[in-house]
Amino acid sequence: MIRLESIHIREFRGIRDLKLDLGGKTYSISGPNGSGKSGVVDAIEFALTREISRLTGSGTKGLVSLHTGPIVDKRDFPDAAFVETDG
Repeated sequence: MIRLESIHIREFRGIRDLKLDLGGKTYSISGPNGSGKSGVVDAIEFALTREISRLTGSGTKGLVSLHTGPIVDKRDFPDAAFVETDG
């Protein structure tokens, strides 16, 4: 089992800058539509696998690219986006 101590997300899937100190504990994410819940889950998956499974496969027309694309918010500056984990 993987336990994350912390995650830092910047310019990724609508999240401008978010730092979460998880302390290796189990958490749930809740909030209204459009508040960034899926972005946090996508960031964790991306940090661990370098993919976002719900944006790949049939019907997505190859939306995800490791270099640019919808996973980053600054298409012309993809280096501004990062997801960093500790744990």
